[in-house]
Amino acid sequence: MDCLNSFSVSLQLQRGYSTGGTNVKTWGTAGNYNWQVLELGSSTNLAIQGFKQIDVYGIEMLGTVYTDVGANDGAIVSDFGIELTFTGQAPLVSGISDNNFWPLTLNNKAFTLSKYRNQTNMESPISGCSNINFGFFNAQGTGGETLSSVTLDIRLQFNFYYKYEGE
Repeated sequence: MDCLNSFSVSLQLQRGYSTGGTNVKTWGTAGNYNWQVLELGSSTNLAIQGFKQIDVYGIEMLGTVYTDVGANDGAIVSDFGIELTFTGQAPLVSGISDNNFWPLTLNNKAFTLSKYRNQTNMESPISGCSNINFGFFNAQGTGGETLSSVTLDIRLQFNFYYKYEGE
């Protein structure tokens, strides 16, 4: 990432997920429930402001997601991820996908960063980026104390590596 500019965005949130909604699934035996959270409907958009748009060359996510120790619905977090979607022009590559099992999308501008895959680097950038959308969040784990809910503390920082468009 030599010769690139960077900026950081922090995300700090405590969030309770309940089986009363549609975004958490729990199963298992008393006091040791498996669980999975899917946050599909919520998102936050970051509008890039200034006299130029940016060409994004890389994204890095630092931080963790853990249970709220003060809550009565704690759990062990095994993995977590969040999807970032960029406006702008993806690298121009053409191709044809035949009608097969996997619905391929060419030049997708959505990236999911996770606990085990926390960065993405691109030789050809997403150019002319004017918005970054923080969307789809997922987490899963074991050791849930209750069958009905789980409370998570989300503490993440995102580093974006870029050049100004046209430089």
